[in-house]
Amino acid sequence: MAINFFVNRDSIYALYRKQKNGRRINLTYFPGIQINDEWNPDRQRFSPKTNELEAFNKTLLEVEVAFNKVLDTHDPFKLENEKLAELIEQNMQNKPRYTPFFDYCDIYFEHASKRFTRRRSQQILTTINKIKDFSPNLTFEQIDKRFYRDFTQYLMDKEYSSNYVGSIIKNLKRILNYATENDDNKNLEYKNFKKPSEEVYNIYLTEEEIETIYNLVIDKKMIREFHKDKEQFLSERSINLQIKALDQARKLFVIGCWTGLRVENYLNIDPEIHIDIEKGFIHAIANKNGPKLRIPIHKLVRQIIEQDGFPKSVTQQRLNEHIKVLGEMAKIKDVIIYTRTEGNKRIEHTKNKYELITTHTARRSFASNLLSRGIPKQFIMAVTGHKTESNFNKYTAAVQKDIMTEQLADYDVWDGEAKSKKKPKKQKKKEIK
Repeated sequence: MAINFFVNRDSIYALYRKQKNGRRINLTYFPGIQINDEWNPDRQRFSPKTNELEAFNKTLLEVEVAFNKVLDTHDPFKLENEKLAELIEQNMQNKPRYTPFFDYCDIYFEHASKRFTRRRSQQILTTINKIKDFSPNLTFEQIDKRFYRDFTQYLMDKEYSSNYVGSIIKNLKRILNYATENDDNKNLEYKNFKKPSEEVYNIYLTEEEIETIYNLVIDKKMIREFHKDKEQFLSERSINLQIKALDQARKLFVIGCWTGLRVENYLNIDPEIHIDIEKGFIHAIANKNGPKLRIPIHKLVRQIIEQDGFPKSVTQQRLNEHIKVLGEMAKIKDVIIYTRTEGNKRIEHTKNKYELITTHTARRSFASNLLSRGIPKQFIMAVTGHKTESNFNKYTAAVQKDIMTEQLADYDVWDGEAKSKKKPKKQKKKEIK
C-alpha cells in the first residue's frame, strides 16, 4: 500500500489516501522527526550523510512497515488518526528483524568466487560497492520500487551508460535471487526491477584484418617506431619484453578469433588435453557449465601450434591492453562513429577501430566471419553456445548490417535505372585461410 511522507511546518508526516464509493480518507501519522536541509522530497528520505540521518531513515522505514501492517489488519475507513497512531506505535514496539544487506553480500561473494569466473566475481564486487556508496546501511526490506528508482537515477547521474546500469541491476538481482532461494530474503519487490539496456555497436574484425595481425613481425624497429615520441626512455630490456608480450598476445588473440571460445576458455587451453592436431580438432567447453565442443582447427591456429607450440596464458586485462596496440600496429584505423546513452543523454563518439578491440572481439569476429561466408547460423551457434537465434542475431548485428548493405548496393536504384533492369549480382570468391 502506498504510504508517502510529506512535510507540515517543518515536521515529517506519513500519509495514506484512499477513495471508495465516493468516500475519501486521509490517514496521517507524525513520527516526530523534524525536517532539515538533507531531506529529499523525491526520495522521501534524508541523504544519509551522518549516522543520525541514517537513523531517521530507519525510523521512517519502521513507520512505513508498521503503517502497512495496520492497514492489512484494519479497515482504513473505520480508523481515526488517534487510533491509527496507537496501532502504529504498538507495531513499532515489536520491531521486525531487519537483515543488513551488506553482511549477506559477504556470504554471496564467497559463493560467487567459487561458482563464477574471476571476471564475473569482480563485476559482482563492483556492484556491491556501487550500492554501498549509494546506501551504506541498506537492509533487504529497503530494496523496493523507490530504492530501484532512486538507485538507477543515482547511477545515471554519474553518466554511466544504460547497459552498465543494467549490468549493476542484473547483479543485484543475482544476489537477491540467491538470498530468496536460501530463505534469507522475504522481500520480493526486486523481481519487478527492469534491467536498463540499449543496442550497442560492437565491432568485429574481418578475416583480412585478423590475418594482418597474424602476419605482424614484431621486432625492435617496430617497437621503436611505435614509441617514437618516447624512444629515449626505452631500454634494450623493455623493448625485448614488449616484443615477447605482444607476440604472445598476437597468437592468443588469433586463436580466439578462429575458435569462437570465450576469453576465459581460450586463455586456459591445455594443449595436451584439449588439442588433437592429428584429427584437426580442439576439444573445449562452451562456458563454465556448458556443453563440450569439438572445434575444427583453423589453418592459422594450426600454424601457431606447429611452429611455436601453444602460447602461454596471460591475464585478460593484459591481453586487452596488448591487442589494442596490435590493432594500431596493424593499421586497423577505420573511423567508427557510434552513440550511447550516458546518464540521461545520448552521446556520439568517434574512435579508431583498433581502440574498440577487446578480448571479446575475437569471439564476435569468429561468428561474424563464418556468417558472412554463408555458413548456417545453427552450425555457428553449436560452437558459440548461443541458445536462441535472437541472441545470436544481436551478437552478430554488425556483420548482418554489413551483409545487407552490400546486398542493397547491388540493386539498380543507385544508378537511376528503370525498375525492370537489375544489376548482375556480384560474385564474391573467398578461400578459407
